Amino acid sequence: MLQLGSLSLLLLLLLAVVCHADVIQYQMCPDSVDVCSIDEVRVDPCPQAATNTPCRLRRRHPSRISFDFTPKFDAEHLVSSLGWAKSETEELPLLTLERDSCKNTQCPVKANVQQTYAIDVPIDAKFPMSTYTIRWALKDEVSSKRCCFTIVIKVVR
Repeated sequence: MLQLGSLSLLLLLLLAVVCHADVIQYQMCPDSVDVCSIDEVRVDPCPQAATNTPCRLRRRHPSRISFDFTPKFDAEHLVSSLGWAKSETEELPLLTLERDSCKNTQCPVKANVQQTYAIDVPIDAKFPMSTYTIRWALKDEVSSKRCCFTIVIKVVR
């Protein structure tokens, strides 16, 4: 028979396995390098992370994306943007994304304090199957400073 301490440890280990997300590679946006650091980006599910290949996100299945960031600025509120980065200056936004970042991370944001942003991203059936460079940003509309990075995903059936 398991003792209470052993049972608690077993439950914690099971919870860690269930909550596990795969750490993926990312690139900082040039304008964010001096004003923010992205400490880790996770996608669940993304078994492709082990081979550093694009996450294969299935249409009609939401993916959980989370990241740890440390802004080097204070902000009362942040606005989220997520879109297909067609080029450095051209982006096709995901219009269904919740733009109020404070619903997915703590606000106000304090300089040099690490935070986590986490959200379920729906992958609509209408998304064309292809490989995309996705640009994610959390922006302070007052100062225009942002925490921004890109990742590569592949939308599959």
